[in-house]
Amino acid sequence: MTDDRFILALSEPAFLPAFEYESFRTRYNIDSIPRIPPHGVSDRSSLARAISEAVATRAATGKSPYVAFVWFFDVSAMFSPFDETMLSPLTENGGCRFFSGGGAGYDDVGVEWMTNQGAYYCNTPTAITVPTANGALMLILAATRAISQCDMYTRAGKWRGDASVPGDFVPYGQDIEGLTLGIIGLGSIGKALSVRAQACGMKIIYYNRRPVPESEATGATYVSMDELLATSDVISVNCPLTPATRHLLGPAEFDKMKTGVFIVNTARGAIIDEEALVQALKSGKVARVGLDVFEREPIIHPGLLDPSLAYRVTLQPHTTGRTDRSFLNGERQILKSLEEFMRGEKPEYAVNDPKV
Repeated sequence: MTDDRFILALSEPAFLPAFEYESFRTRYNIDSIPRIPPHGVSDRSSLARAISEAVATRAATGKSPYVAFVWFFDVSAMFSPFDETMLSPLTENGGCRFFSGGGAGYDDVGVEWMTNQGAYYCNTPTAITVPTANGALMLILAATRAISQCDMYTRAGKWRGDASVPGDFVPYGQDIEGLTLGIIGLGSIGKALSVRAQACGMKIIYYNRRPVPESEATGATYVSMDELLATSDVISVNCPLTPATRHLLGPAEFDKMKTGVFIVNTARGAIIDEEALVQALKSGKVARVGLDVFEREPIIHPGLLDPSLAYRVTLQPHTTGRTDRSFLNGERQILKSLEEFMRGEKPEYAVNDPKV
């Protein structure tokens, strides 16, 4: 029997097998806002209008408000932030009390506002853990082995460059075995990276707001932030973006690092002050970097694209967690949370605790 309450969704799952979603739809009523041109939404303003129109249509026909709104993956750059300005029509008149979106991070979601509205927000906390950890290790290897420079020189016909010209030759790579990896943020992704890096012979230290239980530390050793900065050969950023972590790595932090350190960021771009990073690259304090995220993405700091530095920078367009399996798992987690909410339960993946 189909539940008589209605759910609003931005598009439909792209990776979930059709029979799984159809099975879900036999139990729950779902209205979808299309994303396919010419009638689909294409930007933040058109999505906001579509949500408002969908809510108004139900009210005009005497139907009950939507109780939930969900969105899937590959939408943040196009539609975010998902906040009060966009979503407030849904919560009016005691309506929507559940939101969920694809991704582990939720710095672009108005969670505080949702909590004040008595609504849950659920993320997909473990869906991208493995691919992001693999991607971080990939960027560590790319940075320590000068992969970007090797690629550029080979394509340009320079082979390994001219060793007689300072700076115009491919340097020897560094084996990561025996190097110290400092992980900032030992959450699920940081832990998965720790296991993978240890398999490559790296020594792992980490900094968190508080130490994790030793049984969960995956062999990593807790240290202070200052000790991590001073002793790490490679630093990987794996913490969430919050007001406290914005520009967590700035000029003062780069000054504390070893000369020739390698930096990798697969978390959020604004955790690193990119201007300070560029200056650290220019001074040689930072040897090479691997970046999957950026402070103002998709805009890249011009210093990172400067030919005098670009060969020491490996860039990716926020794709380390973007695999078919991770998105499939994420879509399943969204529907799992939604079903728990519809059954009157607190969803396992809720990031807040509203009074409902």
